[in-house]
Amino acid sequence: MRAFQEMVLVLKALSLILSGGKTMKKMIFVLLIALVFLFGCVQEKQKENTLTIYTYDSMVSEYGLGIKVIPEFEKTCNCKVNLVSKGDAGQLLSSLVLEKDNPKADLVLGLDNSLLPKAIKENVLEEFTPKNIDLVPKEIRFYKQGYLTPYDFGFIAFVYDSEKIDFELNNFYSMLDSRLEKKIAIQNPRTSSPGLALLLWTIQVYGDPGYKEFWKAFKPNVLIVTNGWDESAGLFSAGEVPVYLSYATSPAYYAEFEDINHFLAAEFEEGHYIQIEGTGMVKNTKNRKLAEQFIEFTLSEKFQKEIPFTQFMFPVNEKVELPQAFTKYAVMPGKKLELDSKLVEEKQEEWIKEWEKIMSS
Repeated sequence: MRAFQEMVLVLKALSLILSGGKTMKKMIFVLLIALVFLFGCVQEKQKENTLTIYTYDSMVSEYGLGIKVIPEFEKTCNCKVNLVSKGDAGQLLSSLVLEKDNPKADLVLGLDNSLLPKAIKENVLEEFTPKNIDLVPKEIRFYKQGYLTPYDFGFIAFVYDSEKIDFELNNFYSMLDSRLEKKIAIQNPRTSSPGLALLLWTIQVYGDPGYKEFWKAFKPNVLIVTNGWDESAGLFSAGEVPVYLSYATSPAYYAEFEDINHFLAAEFEEGHYIQIEGTGMVKNTKNRKLAEQFIEFTLSEKFQKEIPFTQFMFPVNEKVELPQAFTKYAVMPGKKLELDSKLVEEKQEEWIKEWEKIMSS
């Protein structure tokens, strides 16, 4: 506002000078140079005071976490946050890779443990460990500390309508039942983080190459493979499919906001693949100080308390009390599964290509 008022005064001065002689014209020239410099300073200042964060679609939705927490951070930092949606988490990482020679974002919000190996390999993240990292239990931190700071976690699960599915879904074998033919929606592991987690989950359970036989048997029961989670969830809510790949915490959403108690998460005997989502600093960010402040903020109670009813995941800060819908309907599996990160880094692309061959054949 102050810069705008200064420009108005300069313009008024110019209008008075325009009636003068040669001396006045020289003054005009000097003032024009000053004006150009002033505009440049204002633009540079705005750029320095704006934090650009890349994230996935649901974060910027009407009821998303971003809407809840960003205004609070802007008050704290006296800055502007530009929250940019890039699709699902897999597409989010692709955007960072495409722009890594000329990054446009300062932070990335929403990469997870399945995508971290590729992010490190592509060298798109800057190392930073926040001072308040001790708020996060060690068992849900990332395997390479510093590249991503956890802000929530959950478990991949198949969510189903128990009024339409009248038999038990309690392991991977039950997902091969012929009564499920063309009744399941899943996500693409190349573009979606839960889709990738499902692929890794099957590899954890069946091994390599055993996972290929599972997918060949499972394929007839898959009606659609969507690029992102939102599309699969939409099909399920519309009644187009009675089963979809989601999270063990999803039933808490349906119970709390839609008053539906018969949408359940199938708890598998084999255990469930954990998903940990985090915030990372983009390599060569020009706003490192603001980026550091935001990462610290993600672990605060102000941020963490909003996670259950926006992300429908578990907050990483254990001081945050879970709402009743979570304690009653969200599934906390007895077995937590995760593949060795070095193996994922080495084999991920090969596994995705094999999956694509199976699903397209």
